[in-house]
Amino acid sequence: MIHIYLCEDDERQLIRWKDIVDKYLLMNSTESNLYCSTSDPEELLSLRKKSSITGLYFLDIDLHAKLNGIELAQEIRKYDPRGYIVFVTTHSEMAILTFQYKVEAMDFIVKDMTNTLPDQICSCIRNAETNYKNQLNISNHFLSIKIDKSSLILDQNDIIAVTTGEDYHKIIIHTKTGVKQITGTLKELNSILNSAFLQCSRSAIVNLKHVIKYSREDALLIMDNKETYSVSFRMMGKVQKALNNIN
Repeated sequence: MIHIYLCEDDERQLIRWKDIVDKYLLMNSTESNLYCSTSDPEELLSLRKKSSITGLYFLDIDLHAKLNGIELAQEIRKYDPRGYIVFVTTHSEMAILTFQYKVEAMDFIVKDMTNTLPDQICSCIRNAETNYKNQLNISNHFLSIKIDKSSLILDQNDIIAVTTGEDYHKIIIHTKTGVKQITGTLKELNSILNSAFLQCSRSAIVNLKHVIKYSREDALLIMDNKETYSVSFRMMGKVQKALNNIN
């Protein structure tokens, strides 16, 4: 989900921006929503501080307020370092300042180009949503595990299962290429694995993407690397439901 913020001191312009965004959200399948539409940069910042959702910000540069658009963007970066900032202004010559102030603007739209403004705003929303989804996929794709003073980076898609080790507080990660033993507990690792993983017993977590057969009669999961994992009685229903959902 992305929260969209608009900040423009010209009421007619603000209404137009809002209308463009509302039409986009109505006509497209999206989880984004218009969270703030204001002429007051302080109001925008106040709402930003209350939210933990990544934002897409359309900001006029000349706001006739205590903060101009670039200064507002600098403040936004303190609370939303990964947010998407777009400047919409008549002052095209100020584009260079966005680099000098290091606010990492996503785009710069000249509002005088009224005919192309709707397409440009909608394009920014689409690009922000695509980028946001890609970032989510990346964060759900790789797993970083601290080992002593170094880190082990694993592709979660390569993990077949995780099981308890023979030693206390040791777990074994079964991958396509072999096994790795690390210090930790199943509970700790389960909390950072993505939604493809499910704990099927007290001693094993499996990657459902690698399950090729579930024998409910034998309470057994057969994996694509020929390993098998027992399913506890209380997890049988959850395993079947999870497999149905992932398929």
